[in-house]
Amino acid sequence: MQVLDFLKYKYTAGNAHGLHSPFIYHLYTQIIEPEKHYYVFDEIEEERQHLLANNGTIEIKDLGAGSKKNKSKIRSIQSIAKYSLCSPRTGRFLFELIHQYKYKNILELGTSLGISTCYLCSSAKDINVTTIEGCPATAQQAQNIFHQLQFKNIRSIIGNIDSVLPQELVSIGPLDLVYFDANHTYEATIKYFELCLPYSHENTLFVFDDIYWSNDMKKAWSEIRSNDRIGISVDLYELGLCFFRKKQPKQHFTLQF
Repeated sequence: MQVLDFLKYKYTAGNAHGLHSPFIYHLYTQIIEPEKHYYVFDEIEEERQHLLANNGTIEIKDLGAGSKKNKSKIRSIQSIAKYSLCSPRTGRFLFELIHQYKYKNILELGTSLGISTCYLCSSAKDINVTTIEGCPATAQQAQNIFHQLQFKNIRSIIGNIDSVLPQELVSIGPLDLVYFDANHTYEATIKYFELCLPYSHENTLFVFDDIYWSNDMKKAWSEIRSNDRIGISVDLYELGLCFFRKKQPKQHFTLQF
């Protein structure tokens, strides 16, 4: 099914040609299309390589939909790094979104081993990232990386997102960007979306990972982008973007990534 989804996406995905929305044209030409490079990317990717070479094992406390590759509770760090981390391309894209739009208050649902968190926090020192992870063992590996890279602007929360998210949202306040990369089920995705909604504002961006991961995720993505609160939605296949820009007509775009 994912093959058919990808072929359909490739057939319908557009580029800068024919984009009449100035906002989306800027998004595509200045953030999606360019392959910019910053020195911090090398530092983060070096940590990824260390993870990929680490054959030590940890016990996974999986509170979500689980892994499609490995159902065992005991997994090697290199296996988690190979199958569960955001790609370098996605990491660079998240970094550039935050850099271009000057997002400051960021929430990540699903820390994993912390590579995506590093990209989220590293474009400016005045960014505040709160990241929530349900598995203590993976969260500890992530915190080791945060310490190694000397990132001081990450607040790491360990606990079941269902339990800790409501109180953390009160502490965080208005959200500039939320990266949803945790429990890939329909129920959890919709629940987390609805919990975060009251903390959004005109310039908030919600980023959903793995929107074609399963029929559940496709259903959730379809409902979320159709929500009246969402102004502009963008399908990048790997990611779904929801901008709250209500001053513009509601529009949906499928763009090459």
